[in-house]
Amino acid sequence: MAKIVNITNGTGTTELLNETYTVSANVTGYDNTTINPKSVTVEEGTNNYAFTISATGTLTLHVTEDGTSGGTPVVGATFIRTDASGNEYGSEITTNDQGNAVFNNVPYDATNAPTVYFKQTASDGDHEFDTEIQSTTLTTQTKTLEIENSPGEERTITLTDANYANLPIATGTLTFTNE
Repeated sequence: MAKIVNITNGTGTTELLNETYTVSANVTGYDNTTINPKSVTVEEGTNNYAFTISATGTLTLHVTEDGTSGGTPVVGATFIRTDASGNEYGSEITTNDQGNAVFNNVPYDATNAPTVYFKQTASDGDHEFDTEIQSTTLTTQTKTLEIENSPGEERTITLTDANYANLPIATGTLTFTNE
């Protein structure tokens, strides 16, 4: 007899007898043949069993100064997968010399695609970026999102003598280092 376990937010419960079961999956957006393990022996005294499943979609984040496909690429911007609450998962990905950062193995489905959440964690030090959680769905196996990282605003910096009010310093440099 088959037992169906409904999974919500990664967890489900059901009553199972102590025996060996073949496990199959029906998870929208994932490659159901990748369920692992495919067989499990339920034993007395063990009440928690963990499984993994893989997706085969590819989400490319193309980061440019103006957020368009032809814009100037931003190299070194970093992103990480999250859930809707912002909890981080996996490793950060970084934009390459074309401004592309690629999330591999994300879920996709033509009609009922699960939501993929991510956020930007840094840029290259010369560009502004949005730290808010972003989301998308993949209705095809590959998708590219255009992301804007505009250059920092030009600021005017003045340096005057501390002992003589408003006397401009003729030459020098100031170094601003991120904290």
